[in-house]
Amino acid sequence: MSRFSRFFSTDNPVMIMLSRIFDMMYVSLVFLLFCIPIITIGDAITSLYYVCAKVIRHGEGYVFREFWRSFKMNFKQSTIYWVIIVLIYWLLWWNINYLGLNSSTKDGIGGVLAAVYLTMMIVLGILTLNVFPIISRFDNKFLVTIRFGLFCTFRHILHGVVQLVMVVLACMLAYVQWGTPTIVFAIVLLPGLVGFVSTYPMEHVLKKYQPKRKLEYDETGTPIRMWYED
Repeated sequence: MSRFSRFFSTDNPVMIMLSRIFDMMYVSLVFLLFCIPIITIGDAITSLYYVCAKVIRHGEGYVFREFWRSFKMNFKQSTIYWVIIVLIYWLLWWNINYLGLNSSTKDGIGGVLAAVYLTMMIVLGILTLNVFPIISRFDNKFLVTIRFGLFCTFRHILHGVVQLVMVVLACMLAYVQWGTPTIVFAIVLLPGLVGFVSTYPMEHVLKKYQPKRKLEYDETGTPIRMWYED
């Protein structure tokens, strides 16, 4: 095989990296498109993580097909969680603004309450980043998902903090680039890039609690493994 042929081989590290970058940009565009109705943002996050973990990281399936498959399958559950999370965020933000505007609360107690509300918003942010990947992987009832999400939030707090910092930095980068020509590149790449990188801490957590599956074999005697078992 010539050097030219080896360079364009699908096993070439450079081609693998370029393929992943293309898929990140592709899933970013699909993600942004499905976020437009706003009410569907939660399900779009679920599908974004599913594609980043299954397609981009493990090379199983195709971006749009897997995104649409996850979107249809998890629409109801993801949308319910998204609406609840937004309402809780709004209540916490309203309380913080109330403390800042109400002169009677500008004392030590008001400061403590504001700090408590802010801490709750941070915890909710980490919980949000846990819940949607959990929905993409497990078929659980509402309260089971919430309990598992809270467990992961506090049991694996460092993993959640890493993911939250990545999301905040991505938002800050997009804000700084807003109004410049590079904002197009940032918007097209950042959702897929953050989703892909977040699979590393999140998959480390999810694999710990993945139910043991009875090993099955194909007709050649080769063990059948799920994509996330690699």
